[in-house]
This record gives sequence, C-alpha cells and structure tokens, in this order.
Amino acid sequence: MKIHSILTNTSLVVVGLMLAQLPGASQGQKPAGQKITTEAGWYKYGVPFPDLNSPAPRLPNGKPSMEGLWSQTRRADVTNPKVQPGHVAELPYTAWGKRQWDNYDVVKNGDYAGSCMPFGWSRTLFGPHPVQIVQDNDKMIFLAEQNTWFTIVYTDGRPHDKQLPPTWYGDTVGRWEGDTLILETVNMNGYAKVDTIGHPYSSQLKITQTYRRPNFGTIEHTWTVDDPKTYTKPWTVKNTWTIEPHDTKILEYACMENNMQTLFDGAITPWYPPTGEDAP
Repeated sequence: MKIHSILTNTSLVVVGLMLAQLPGASQGQKPAGQKITTEAGWYKYGVPFPDLNSPAPRLPNGKPSMEGLWSQTRRADVTNPKVQPGHVAELPYTAWGKRQWDNYDVVKNGDYAGSCMPFGWSRTLFGPHPVQIVQDNDKMIFLAEQNTWFTIVYTDGRPHDKQLPPTWYGDTVGRWEGDTLILETVNMNGYAKVDTIGHPYSSQLKITQTYRRPNFGTIEHTWTVDDPKTYTKPWTVKNTWTIEPHDTKILEYACMENNMQTLFDGAITPWYPPTGEDAP
C-alpha cells in the first residue's frame, strides 16, 4: 500500500479516507465472496483495472468528473524550471511586489506556515501532499492532506458572495466552458505566498484555475495570477496532475502538535501579519 511521505515536525495519523472511485467497484466494503488482489496499487473486485488512457468519467450532467486522489507538482519555486514544470522564468513585479520579494526573510520575520497559519491555495494545492477531489453536478469538494484543509466550491455559475470578509483562501466559484471547468478565487487576505520560497501576493489577488481531464489518469491544470498591486500583468503556470492508485490514503496533518512547542521554545521565529506600507 502506498502511503504518502510526511514532513518533519508534523504528526500524521492514517485516517483511511478512500473516496477516489473505481468504476464498477463497491465503496467501503469487499463484495461478498470475492478475493481482494492488487496490481500496481489498484484494488480489483472481479472487474478490469482502469485504463489510465481511457476516457474520463462523466458526471450525471455529462460534464467530465475531476473526482479522484491527485498528485501535483510541488511549487517550491515558481520561477525555477527544475522544480516547476510550466514555470514562469521572471515574474513581472511592481515596485511594491519587488520590495516584498527582496525583503522576504523567514529567519528574521518568520513564515506563516511555520506558525501553523493556513497555507493558502498555492502552497496547499501544489504542496508535497496529495489532494482528494469529490464532485457532483453542482460542486467540487477539495480534501487536502496539507494542513487537513477542505473547501467546497460551487460550480453552478453562481456569483461571488460579497458579504464574506477576506480570508486565507478567499471565495471561490466555478463555471463550465464546454468540458473545461474554470474556478475563480477573490477576496483573499494577501498573507499567503505563491510558493515555498516566498514569492508574494496581495489582497488584490484574483486566481483563475482551469481543469481539463483528457483521460482517466490525468488532469491538465492552469493557474493564472492577476494581482495588480504585486505584478504588472497576469501570469500563468501550466502543469499536469496524475491520479494516485486507489489504495493511496491521505493522512491527518497536525502542525500544532509539534510546531507550537518549537515556537514557544524560540527555535523558529513567530510570524505576525505585516503592517504599514508592507500590509497586503
């Protein structure tokens, strides 16, 4: 059984969440009288193993389903082609954005993730841990191992909720254009970073994602950043996600168990929201 790798200073407990669907397989129990065997990590209940190049599964409304447990490309540095396929060679900073990047110092100022704050969309969706997607006609549910994060995104074309306050993950809504699902996120607090290395965002950020599933085994994904306070023009990263075997399990991620004591002991610098001219 494949168990995803874990991070240092993070206590992880197997929760046994197995929501990725295999066509024809029963969920939650073994069919009576059938022996479980495995091949390449997929469960077999007397039905053929999935062909990863076969057509994508469809929702009841006929749209392609993005449901499954997916591995992404880790966004350690969005500008480095060695660690980020579909990278952006040079980010188009504004003067404010360049100052945030030049002055980013986790030793001096701490990092919000190290202080167990929410990771934000980028560092969750492109972190080293997988993300489970559960989907029906009108919504997508993201279940992330990173920070045990979840969110529900309605994909029925509804507008953003203007009554919500700014948050780490903002307000995300979705719509379909043909077989491509488009998600748009606004109303973020601007504290999160693009990647582990610390490229900045501001509260003026709008994120547009596209999801296209050309076959059973892959999702083609784009991530477009439109943040006029930080960047002089929008920029886009493109990458491909690979479905995980059916017996891969996402784990419980509990930053507070070990990192809080590390903060109390002064081994890492506590993070505080930026103020003054550096406020996002």
